[in-house]
Amino acid sequence: MGTFQEALDKHLGAIHQRDLPCFAETIATDGIVLITSEGRLIRDREAMLAMHRDWFASSAWQMGVEPVRQWVGSDLGVAVVKLDYREEAAGKPPIRAESYLTLVFQRQGDRWMMVQDQNTPCRGAASA
Repeated sequence: MGTFQEALDKHLGAIHQRDLPCFAETIATDGIVLITSEGRLIRDREAMLAMHRDWFASSAWQMGVEPVRQWVGSDLGVAVVKLDYREEAAGKPPIRAESYLTLVFQRQGDRWMMVQDQNTPCRGAASA
């Protein structure tokens, strides 16, 4: 992962493809901060991966990603994207949720690694 953009694309692509091993390659091993859309703080990499393992196992969801803004420095890069999450699981009401996702990557050696992920629901976003 030579550039910030390559690391970001790999991270978001792994989510889209539900590819946990690829996703794990983009996550820092020496400490992360994940703030879920419910406001839960997770600092443990393995807990984050377990949460994504369960999520990736479902084929009932899809998620659109729209870039909002990026800032890239020599050792830190930040991307804000708008998510359009839709889920239609059998026997459950459909879900549609919009949120802003802030991803922070830090250069670690020759790689950019995700160190922070914060998902903030959009006001007025409703379940369909």
